Amino acid sequence: MEITIQSVNFETSVSLNEFINKKLDKLSRFAEIRTAEVQLKILNTTDKANKEIGIKIAVGDQQFFASRAAEAYEEAVAEACDALERQIKKQKEKSKA
Repeated sequence: MEITIQSVNFETSVSLNEFINKKLDKLSRFAEIRTAEVQLKILNTTDKANKEIGIKIAVGDQQFFASRAAEAYEEAVAEACDALERQIKKQKEKSKA
């Protein structure tokens, strides 16, 4: 799996990169992921949940996308990966029918 992590106007820490890689590796249990593009940014808002992440993955000839905002990037990554897991499972059920 090829993972691209892009952060807008800041540098990500090694621990955050490792966390993202670990979460995406767990997703590969449900489908063979060819590529994953992760974009992190800080929203210009007064809301505490100003850390936004967008994850786009390519599985076969299909693409899945999830975006979440939270107070911490780790929380946003976990929620986005959960959403991607649901999307993958739903697509697998559709293809079986």
